[in-house]
Amino acid sequence: MKTKKIVEDNRPRFKVQIDYKTVITVRTMEAVKSWIQRYPAAKLVD
Repeated sequence: MKTKKIVEDNRPRFKVQIDYKTVITVRTMEAVKSWIQRYPAAKLVD
């Protein structure tokens, strides 16, 4: 019987809150900077 291999993704993820209800997840700091540039009220969330 085969067992499923658990794959862990250790790449960094950054959550950016665009407005009070929209949170997106991006992988690079360049993407974070571009979202914050497009939406000045955006902030980085843990």
